[in-house]
Amino acid sequence: MDLFETPLPGIGTRYEFTTDHNDHVCVVVRRDGARDIVLFDHDDPDSTRGSVELSPHEAGNLAELLGGTSITARLDELKHQVEGLEIVWVTMPQSGGLTGKTIADGKIRTTTSASVVAVIREEEAFPGPQPDFTFAPGDTVLVIGGSEAVSAASSILTG
Repeated sequence: MDLFETPLPGIGTRYEFTTDHNDHVCVVVRRDGARDIVLFDHDDPDSTRGSVELSPHEAGNLAELLGGTSITARLDELKHQVEGLEIVWVTMPQSGGLTGKTIADGKIRTTTSASVVAVIREEEAFPGPQPDFTFAPGDTVLVIGGSEAVSAASSILTG
């Protein structure tokens, strides 16, 4: 399947693909987290057969239904394939540790060699957060690395 991505300045990003059954589908991921799913007409590619608007919460639920939970299974499989790899989820405390601070403030990668690869905040995911990402109370942080590195990173994150 070919996926075409088009930035929509001020709105978000548009993704388009054609299914194996020749349905032309468009998903607009808006900056506010909402999603619009559009199904185009087979006979007139400029017309739509219908559309659905999803809130961020609804989009998350749909992603789970479509296989989002398989991500965890794939991470577990990766963990078993790479000897010594640890994958942990760390919940940020209400205060202390790096709560209210950035990834760069913690110097996790530099001091531990572990990596913060994603953060989940309520219903929103932040894959590959940048060094200026600020942790909030209750964030769930995905940390990957060697056993000792992940343990040290967890300590830095939670204080």
